[in-house]
Amino acid sequence: MKYYDMVTIPDLGSKAVFESIKNAEDIVLKEEYKRRQMGLDFYYNRDIEDYVKDYFPGTSLSQIPPLPLGKIVSRFSRARMMLYKAPAKRFVGGELAEEYLTYTYHLNSSSRIASELAWLLGTIHIKSVWNERKQKIEYHILPNVREYYYEGEMEPYGYSYERGKNAKGDREFVFWSEARDGEPGMHFLYDINGRIYPINGNSEMVNPYQLNPISRIMFPYDAMDVTMAALHSSIAFTEVMLATRYQMGSPVITGIDQEVPNLKWGVDRLISLPEGSSMSFVAPPSNINQMIAGIKELLNVTGQNHALSIRWGEQGQIPSGQALKILNMENLESRESDIPMFQDFEEERYMIDRRLIEVHTGRVLDESFAVDFSESDYPEEWPVQKDRLQFMLDNGLMDKKELYREFNPDITDEELEQRLEELEPEVEEPQAPTSPLVSALQRG
Repeated sequence: MKYYDMVTIPDLGSKAVFESIKNAEDIVLKEEYKRRQMGLDFYYNRDIEDYVKDYFPGTSLSQIPPLPLGKIVSRFSRARMMLYKAPAKRFVGGELAEEYLTYTYHLNSSSRIASELAWLLGTIHIKSVWNERKQKIEYHILPNVREYYYEGEMEPYGYSYERGKNAKGDREFVFWSEARDGEPGMHFLYDINGRIYPINGNSEMVNPYQLNPISRIMFPYDAMDVTMAALHSSIAFTEVMLATRYQMGSPVITGIDQEVPNLKWGVDRLISLPEGSSMSFVAPPSNINQMIAGIKELLNVTGQNHALSIRWGEQGQIPSGQALKILNMENLESRESDIPMFQDFEEERYMIDRRLIEVHTGRVLDESFAVDFSESDYPEEWPVQKDRLQFMLDNGLMDKKELYREFNPDITDEELEQRLEELEPEVEEPQAPTSPLVSALQRG
């Protein structure tokens, strides 16, 4: 978090909390939130035309529409954040967290998006929300959150975030705080003027969970340069399209009185010029290939700044899986350094979810939680893949079920059992030689 998003509360009494909240909005740096909003817009590929139009004065874009390249940001984010490329395995009480997962809704996809936005913006907060109709927990990503700290502590005591405007047109904010030192946790609304209101009929303004339903992912830096590279690329490609349009040339007529009305021409019109006049087309000098090469270089340099190697339409042989792994070695190292941070995030969120499940259903899940992130996978040539699988089978590192899931990871347990039964020979009789992998499946 930026220092200006952090508010220190001198003590946990209600009066001190209310006064700290009232004064907090006086120091909001709107430019920082505007900056973060730009990153969000480019990540979600929305309203980018508005950012590009600001750099083209007059009527220059009347000839050609702007060319937004917002997906550049999401592509960088997906390439950098590799932990959630496949769903993480979560364990509760030492067993796969099957019961816990029945209470969650879009847990894996929300985690992936949150991780990518956290890397892009530096910090992101995720609110666990109980959906009464679904009887599940939903996950709301909060891009702009104010943190409140008890004096002398390093972990936040409370959070607030904007939820929109009230009937009077005033900006409204939601506040959450946890129970601490004999003081109950609080939950209420307040407006830009510091007025406090109860929320959802909670007249006592008490946090029903007594802990904050908000978890966070926090990097030591952001990736604003990626957003800016996407903006510059969008501007530059729009310039390329304009240059392409102008290469058709502009009409120039000589030897004609300027008082003569404008002439009209087209594929279905015959042009008649006065005697002694002439018409030609003049195009400005341009090197479109150099312009495109410059854009690619900008994106390549930006990628290298984040240890990423991304192909931008290059021709030539596609690198092998091993070659890709070598090219992305720095990113793989970054992935390893991400693991402890996201383990803490997963554990924090689980404890929040566990409390929500207890309050809304009465079910108390085990406190023990662990998470195992999937390994990064690069495509293998078939001979390499076959040798690897055969080695694992021969040395007891894989059984037939795991082998089958290697090629069909989404299959259910029931479907897997049925498929394996179908592969079992109906009678014991000599059979034609088969590959070692098929033989392994048939052996059981």
